[in-house]
Amino acid sequence: MSHSKGTIPKSLTEQQLKLLLDEALKDDSVENPETYHALYEHPERGIETDDVLYGLERIWTFERPPVFSKDHWQWKYYIATETIDGALITIVIAVDTIRKELDRKSTRLN
Repeated sequence: MSHSKGTIPKSLTEQQLKLLLDEALKDDSVENPETYHALYEHPERGIETDDVLYGLERIWTFERPPVFSKDHWQWKYYIATETIDGALITIVIAVDTIRKELDRKSTRLN
């Protein structure tokens, strides 16, 4: 659903996003934390779900400022971290801050 009007919510700080991700990662009811889209793109990029989880569980920073999508009415966050084998990776997480819904995908940088 596209929203073209309304007040854009403030983006989360790194600390706020880390808290939200910590809660999501501890949620045992989630069978796979990645989106359908990400699951099918990752094998082509040599990325496994364990790489994404490892990267989110370690210390990370914003790779660039968040970007707001009016089409999806959510903020996209770009997380700079690394995989289990030490490769640099950017994890893209879209957050609907009102619903506290996450959408994750990843890109291997090297």
